[in-house]
This record gives sequence, structure tokens and C-alpha cells, in this order.
Amino acid sequence: GHIPLEDGIGVRVPGRQLVRLRYYRAMKLLKEINSIEVKRAFVIADHITQRKNLGNNHKFLKDLPEKAFDKKLQSAKKAIFKLKPASLDKLVTPKWPKRIKAYNESRWFLAEASPKELGVWSKAGRLPLEWTRGSLLETAKKVKEGLEKKSKLIKDRPRHSIPNILKIKAHLDQKEKYLFPIVFKTDTGTRGRKRLKRKMKGDIDDGCMRSIALAISGRNPITIYFGIPKKRLAK
Repeated sequence: GHIPLEDGIGVRVPGRQLVRLRYYRAMKLLKEINSIEVKRAFVIADHITQRKNLGNNHKFLKDLPEKAFDKKLQSAKKAIFKLKPASLDKLVTPKWPKRIKAYNESRWFLAEASPKELGVWSKAGRLPLEWTRGSLLETAKKVKEGLEKKSKLIKDRPRHSIPNILKIKAHLDQKEKYLFPIVFKTDTGTRGRKRLKRKMKGDIDDGCMRSIALAISGRNPITIYFGIPKKRLAK
């Protein structure tokens, strides 16, 4: 469990010294996990959104009944669980090796965070830059209002995937661990918000659309996988 410290939070890891994590007073780190779980979550989510005749940049979750989504999820899990670690690594955005490098160079924790503490990628899903400058909570409010008004500023993935995610209980109740968003400590990992002046405690790497949908649904806190560069963890 987490141990309150004067300058942050400590996590007692079995067989290791107390890991001191400065800076995370509100964010709750539940336990350390193996990076393979994070990689599986990434590849499973990617597998679920694969659609025929669409390039990688145009993938989004299509409108599916709950049972059909669950069938697709279980099929993806069955396929991904068979993969050895090396094969799994090759499937994590093979055309962008920076991601798997960042995953391997981080220590990972199951965590809970408020939408106020997180931020999505700059211009995630081609959303207006101004909508993604602040917290996930602020982004979600803008997207919710935009969807209600059928704003032309919401294109592609957000226009389709967010309403579809909001229909699926498996996403909203967060009982499926392979659907948790993947988040890095601010300005580390894949650095999806490096050009933005507003700094959050966590930058969402994968699952921006899911995170926006969760925030719109009122989910607080949101369960996430949280990565911190190994060299930044004081022992």
C-alpha cells in the first residue's frame, strides 16, 4: 500500500526498500506491477479498435452492443496472452520504437487519479489544441459540450469513439484491467504534452478517448497504469 511521507508518498515494494515518490499527494499509487501487463493493455486495446480498410491513424471503436464488444475483447485477450514478451514488444507501435523504449525504461504502478490531475495528448484525436491544453476534466467538458452541439471541431476518432465508449459498461465500470488508460509522469515517457505549458501530474499515453469518456461519465478517480522513469525513483 501507499505510505504517506512529508514530501509525497512511499510505496513498500516486496523485497525492496521503500520507494519514495515525491509530488503525488492526491494521486494514489496502489501497487507496483509488471510492465508486461501495461504492454498487454496497449496491444489489446489496439487490437479491439482495428478495422478493415482503415489506416492506424483512423482507428476507432465502432458502435457495438455490449455482448459483441465483450466477445471482441475476450478474443483479443486470448490472442495476446499467447505472445511471448519479445513478440509483444514488437506489436507496441512497431513504427514508433520510442514507445516501447519508454515502457521498458519505466516502473509501473496501478494507480488512481482525478481527471483534474491528468492531461491528454496535445491535439489528441485531432481535437482543437485549445481543448487539450488543460486537464482531462477541462477537455472532457469541452468535448461533451461539443458533442451535444454537434460541433464540426470534433472529427474522426472523438466523434465516433467517445459516444460508442459511453455506451459500453465494460469501459465505464473499469472492472477490466486491460482497458485502463496508460499514463506517464508529466513530461516523461512518450511526452505527448511536452509543448504544452500547463503541466499535469500525469500525461495520458494510450487511452485518451477512453479517458475523456470516463471523465464525461463522471468517473472519479480513474484507475490507470502509471509509469515513472526508473532513474527518477529515489531508493
